[in-house]
Amino acid sequence: MASPKSATPLVAINAVAIDTETTSLDTNKARFVQMGAVRLKNGRLLETDVFDTLVNPQEGIPDVSTRVHGITNADVRLARTFKEMHGEFERFVGQEIVIGHSVGFDLAIWRNEARRAGVEWPALRALDTRLLAEIANPRLPGFSLEIVTAWLGIEEKNRHSALGDALLAARVFLGLVPHLRERNIRTVAEAEAACAKLSNALEEQVRAGWVEPV
Repeated sequence: MASPKSATPLVAINAVAIDTETTSLDTNKARFVQMGAVRLKNGRLLETDVFDTLVNPQEGIPDVSTRVHGITNADVRLARTFKEMHGEFERFVGQEIVIGHSVGFDLAIWRNEARRAGVEWPALRALDTRLLAEIANPRLPGFSLEIVTAWLGIEEKNRHSALGDALLAARVFLGLVPHLRERNIRTVAEAEAACAKLSNALEEQVRAGWVEPV
C-alpha cells in the first residue's frame, strides 16, 4: 500500500531540509563536524524552526576540509559526538521527508555514522533538489547549488555552513515547485518517479557511495 505521503502535493509538503559538513568527501571515511536542518510545514519555510550543531568527529579535521567549511579542530573539541547528539537530531527530523541538495551524500554519512555508533539509521524518504533541478531545467550547464540558485534568482547566504546550506536547499526546493508543476510533477510520488528515471545521475551517485534518495 502506498504511503499517504506519496499523494502529498509538493506545494503543501511537510519536510525537513538538511545539510552537513564533514571531514572529507569519502563517504566510507567521512565524519560529521556540523549538522543543520530547517522545517517546512504545509509548503512554507519555517526559518526559525531549525537544528544547528557542531559535532566532534573524534578525529582530526584535515586542513583541506577546514578551508571549505571553516570548522577547525578547536571548534569541535568540546562538541558532542554523533552518538551523543543523534537522538536530538532524529527527533527534530521525525518521520518527515528529507530534502537536500545532493542529499544522498549526507544520508550516506548519516547511515555510516549510525553504524559506527551502534544505533539504528532511520532511512527516511528523501527528495534531492539536484535531481529535481535536472528535471525542472535539463538545459542548465550543471546542477550544482551555485548554478541552480543563480537560475532561480535565490541569494546565497552562509554557504558551506550546515544550516546555511539547509536553508538554501529548502529555498531551492520551493523555487523548483512551480517549474516541476509545468512538467506535470505535482506530488511526492510523481517527483520520486521522475527522479528515478535519471539513471545516469543516480548511477554516478551510487558509485560514489551515496544513498540513493529514491
